[in-house]
Amino acid sequence: MIKIAAVVVTFNRLSLLKECIQSLQNQTRILDEIIIVNNSSTDGTYEWLKEQQNLTVITQENSYSAGGQYTGIKYATEKGYDWIWCLDCDVIADKKALELLLEFGVANKDNLGFLSSTIFFGDGNLAYPNIPELDAPYNVLNSVIKNQPIPILSASFGSILLPREVVYQVGLPSKDFFIWGDDAEFTLRIIKYGYKGFLVTKSLAEHKNDSNEMHPFQNIDIECLKFKYGLRNMVYVSIMRNQIVAGSTLRGILSGIGFTLRVYRQRKKNGILNKLKTSFTIITLLFNGIFFRPSIDFPKR
Repeated sequence: MIKIAAVVVTFNRLSLLKECIQSLQNQTRILDEIIIVNNSSTDGTYEWLKEQQNLTVITQENSYSAGGQYTGIKYATEKGYDWIWCLDCDVIADKKALELLLEFGVANKDNLGFLSSTIFFGDGNLAYPNIPELDAPYNVLNSVIKNQPIPILSASFGSILLPREVVYQVGLPSKDFFIWGDDAEFTLRIIKYGYKGFLVTKSLAEHKNDSNEMHPFQNIDIECLKFKYGLRNMVYVSIMRNQIVAGSTLRGILSGIGFTLRVYRQRKKNGILNKLKTSFTIITLLFNGIFFRPSIDFPKR
């Protein structure tokens, strides 16, 4: 029998967490375990989770999305689950989402690294934070023509399904990423090890985010953790992607520079002091990303 566990990371999103859990409990393919990693929520999540049955709850110090997925995936892998389904707590999965992921995964398990659902925003458009990085155009177009899942290079933790053995081979998500970019690095690392990733277009989920922004760095405070960790992480991911696809670190660094320049142009800067502060922060984070060396841990067999 195939055993599957879901891993959901949450922090102060109780109402959405309830919806997410309900969608998991309504799956046409019943889950063997639902693991909730609670990053020390302060909105009543801890108290509500204590009252629930048929949930495995791990409460830890807030280590953001990267640390939460690290804990959940490590627990599920070491417990021996064949497949691990990773989700954000604000993602509501269609009732057949897991069934369709698993159907393709079981039939194409040789060299399979990860599978992603198609994630929409509430207005029916694709959710920008969850759009995967597509493989080469020929491979993508060939799959579209044949009405098959689309090959991808990276995906978000919105809804991805992993075989256990892949985690043993490539390691766990790096806790050093904290927030933003941790999922891109993790799935790119899986590709780097020679595995394949696919977008299963018929497996659907809804991302109940507050907004559906194409440029998330445009308006957030440059002092906030999402900006500081996110920009550094995405520069690192840009370098990693180019190393994998083009075999060039230099091209990756240039791509990272281009990314930070776009972020700078998108910012709304009023006054010379604000412009200088923005420039200094972005340049600092660019170099942090270039020299970032995240640690990778492996689960115990």
